[in-house]
Amino acid sequence: MRRLPPMGSLEAFVATYRGGTLRAASTELNLSVSALSRRLQSLEAHVGRPLFERRHHELKPTPEGARLFTQIAPHFDAIGRILGDVRADGERGLAIGVPPSYASAWLLPRLARFRARYPDIALRFDSSGAPFEKLGASLDAIIVFAERVPEGAESCELKPQAGFAVCAPGLVPPGTPVREALREHTLLLHGGLSKVLPLWLQAMGLDENALGRTEQYDSGPMLIAAAEAGLGIALTLEDSVRFYEGDARLERPFGESVATPYSYWWVSRKPGASDVALRRFRDWIQAESAVRPEAGALSATA
Repeated sequence: MRRLPPMGSLEAFVATYRGGTLRAASTELNLSVSALSRRLQSLEAHVGRPLFERRHHELKPTPEGARLFTQIAPHFDAIGRILGDVRADGERGLAIGVPPSYASAWLLPRLARFRARYPDIALRFDSSGAPFEKLGASLDAIIVFAERVPEGAESCELKPQAGFAVCAPGLVPPGTPVREALREHTLLLHGGLSKVLPLWLQAMGLDENALGRTEQYDSGPMLIAAAEAGLGIALTLEDSVRFYEGDARLERPFGESVATPYSYWWVSRKPGASDVALRRFRDWIQAESAVRPEAGALSATA
């Protein structure tokens, strides 16, 4: 039987090809860059030709490297799934990439229900970033906040996000017209959600001429903290204030709800016939996401 290269060198090659850089692959595999380089060199020595062109910090696959990846990656992933199916302890393991806020505020408080239903499925969560690069390598599935997801993946929309205005209780008296409220108070915006404002203005029958002072924040928690402190009216997505059910110290002065293109998505490699655990977690999280939360302390005053 022809001797095969070490599994570690193949793992390094697949991770580097998918990650595009040595740094991304070393983070993925929890290896130093030098250790990762040695594994790649070992594989290149085994096949007798270079698999990447080195360009500073970027690696470009050679034609031989691209062909090797296309041929071995599906089998490499299949080996990982097979090993997961025959674990000695009988558990079926899943590795899921999740945004930190989604995991801590929404997913983990509900996870006991999944464990009670499927005690044989062991879950590992990764919130370290670069989810799409890890999908199919170290992650079986990812949950991402996005407008859309790349074609070709197994995906489903979990939590479409509506937008509305919120403020500290009493900041905007009941019945105050929106134009008047915008003249009197600063409109607080999330800099990373640029499509919310024009959609909200359109739904409210307004244009940018109705805006007075605006301020931008680069994170949802900061935006909500500013609104709770009475610094203005915040234009936000529903999960920013409804992740923590009953905890928001805010009210909705206008009572509106505007559809936005933003959502949480489930994305996974396409499950095979043996991927029972993957399908069960996907179906469970879809069902949980379909349950709409109560408004809790977040009240509509109009």
